[in-house]
Amino acid sequence: MRLTVRGTTYEGRAVDLRGLGVDGATLAAAVRGDCCLPAVAPTAPSSVYDYCGHVHPEMGLRTRTALAAAGRSHGYETPHDDAIADRRERLASLDPDEPSLPPARDRVPQSTLADLRETAATERGRLTAREALDGDTDAAEQAVREATRTLSERETERAAAEESRRRRRELARAYRDRMAERRRLADALANRRRDARECLVDRLRDRYAAALDAVPGPAPTDPFEAPPVTAALAVLRVARTEAPVVLETARFPDPATAADTLDAPIIRC
Repeated sequence: MRLTVRGTTYEGRAVDLRGLGVDGATLAAAVRGDCCLPAVAPTAPSSVYDYCGHVHPEMGLRTRTALAAAGRSHGYETPHDDAIADRRERLASLDPDEPSLPPARDRVPQSTLADLRETAATERGRLTAREALDGDTDAAEQAVREATRTLSERETERAAAEESRRRRRELARAYRDRMAERRRLADALANRRRDARECLVDRLRDRYAAALDAVPGPAPTDPFEAPPVTAALAVLRVARTEAPVVLETARFPDPATAADTLDAPIIRC
């Protein structure tokens, strides 16, 4: 482990920063790569770090989930992993964003179209009558053209409005179906993850109970009822932890003892 705090570089498996006023949460964020100061040599925290990377008196802990993450840190697999990967991939392929709907358009009423058709027919009748009388047809022809054009425009507007409404309904229905499928897959994914977690917990149950006996702190009758700090220390002892753990508790006499007990690099603050 190598880290730099306020211009001073520290190296080793156990580093004691007590008295420097360094915030534990900030240190843990630096280890995860979420912030650049203090500077910590690049590490690749496993998922167990999300639960036990910063051990402090006010912490909470989902012990079974953390213990399952400890199993993953050893590369343990479960019979449910393929199903988890499949559902995760299918879930990622379903776009959760709402569709961009075409603008809503008001349909031209059928009564309006009927009136326009009647007007166009009337104008054509007048034109026919003028032609039969060999009279001047210019004005009548113009009236027919205008009536026909107006009718065509309104029919086009109505068709466009109907197409827009149809498309909006299709997109909305597809979105509802997609979201329903996402919910179904999310539920299935959560169930398979719970199954995988229980497999890992069952595999590590005895090792976790033994780890509770090896770390300082109260050990209840039910190992999974241990207080968060005690449980976190036991999980860390079970896990493979290459990233430095930020320890903000006085359970150990010194950082070196903590590193030996947990088999992990330790930053004491």
